Amino acid sequence: MGHDLVDAVTAFIDRHDLLTEGERVVVGVSGGVDSMVTATLLRRLGYEVHVLHVNYGLREGAEADEALVRDWCAAQGPPVPFTAVECDAAGRANRTGESVQEAARTLRYAAMAEHARDREAAAVAVGHHRDDQAETLLLNLLRGSGPEGLAGMPPSRWLDAAPDVQLIRPLLAVPRAEIEAFAEDEGLPWREDPSNRDPTYDRATLRTEVIPLLQEKFSNATRNIARAAGLMREYVDHTLTPSLDEKWARSYEDCGAGGALSLAALRDEPSVWRRRLILAALDEALPEAPHTAAVAAEVGALIDAQVGKRVDFGSGAVWRERETLRVVPTDAVPDPLWPPVPVPWGEEVPLDRGTLRIDPLDERPDSIVTDDPYTEYVDAGRLIDPLAVGTWQEGDWFQPLGMTGTKTVADLLTDAHVPPHRRAGVYVLYTDEHPAWVIAHRLDHRVRVRSSTQQVARLRWVPRENDPGDCNSA
Repeated sequence: MGHDLVDAVTAFIDRHDLLTEGERVVVGVSGGVDSMVTATLLRRLGYEVHVLHVNYGLREGAEADEALVRDWCAAQGPPVPFTAVECDAAGRANRTGESVQEAARTLRYAAMAEHARDREAAAVAVGHHRDDQAETLLLNLLRGSGPEGLAGMPPSRWLDAAPDVQLIRPLLAVPRAEIEAFAEDEGLPWREDPSNRDPTYDRATLRTEVIPLLQEKFSNATRNIARAAGLMREYVDHTLTPSLDEKWARSYEDCGAGGALSLAALRDEPSVWRRRLILAALDEALPEAPHTAAVAAEVGALIDAQVGKRVDFGSGAVWRERETLRVVPTDAVPDPLWPPVPVPWGEEVPLDRGTLRIDPLDERPDSIVTDDPYTEYVDAGRLIDPLAVGTWQEGDWFQPLGMTGTKTVADLLTDAHVPPHRRAGVYVLYTDEHPAWVIAHRLDHRVRVRSSTQQVARLRWVPRENDPGDCNSA
């Protein structure tokens, strides 16, 4: 049995190119039989194993789990490098609304990624096996998952918290029974986690009630379910993913903070691809937003909505703009500035998104016409204190330069095609509490330079470089 398992794992590692000979690998070891066997096998195969144990402090016995792993590492010849970290899964769950299990998983992989980088390891190994794969497919099937969910767990993937470190599953083709038999033959210690059989957890219900019934009624049920996941994985990796990548490149623009999906590209796709591209955009730009069919449908309805409509999430929003669906994290939305701040003559006024300065000029410039939207010349005598700058307010109106009538600032920004998510952050220079300059957009006609102007003032706005909310396609 021992040699058969070693040979099977060796073949699996080679087939999926999980590790190179003698490579350093961090193994996440909980103290359960799966992870203990993973560490043992990888050491036997000549890899440089470093063990990481994550203690969540969620149940009685957690300290004993850690002690078992530490003692086993110390007893090996030579001793296996061992590190234990504590993570507050319950605290994260309270903060984020995740389940404790989801929070623990996120913290576990983040800790593994950090440890792998600290140890300069190219991979992190976990003990998922064939029975886990069957359970994963069934869980995803019951949740109504699409092809990626029905493909189960891949043999390897890049860690979200460390895109240069791979998560590998060298035991993914091995049934639980063979892992336990190997551990018994080798005299390996391990501890059982009672939550693995707690029916309050969906996976435990499948493990203790559903799968035994399937195994009784259908021979090789677990093997065949895992095989189906493997076949779906091949389909996803070699057909679906390349098609998605091609469509993604045509439809999505990275905006530094968030991104934009082309409406024209979305309209060219059938609904199944529109939904998939929307979910991919959320995964890329708002990873904490729900990734469900219902959310994809709600966001998809924006395609035919009015400009300015949006779908809000806690971490950001998706806005319907003129040519795109703009996915905007909360930190990319400009903060309002109100009440306005004073603007002294001849001094720079630093703001979140740039710097404003008003300078009286000793001489009238040769030309007061400029193609630079960040520079304007005005009649200094028409700038009446108090001078102040803030973000525009509903009801603000002015007389745009060259026009005889008035216009609201809101209408000006709409006509100027300012993206909806950026409009609330547009600054206005106020003179005597009235808009004199919608900064970088339009001057008020009443402060223009006239033939009778005695002194000219220069208004200068220097925007911050690489504004995270900017996106060319928006």
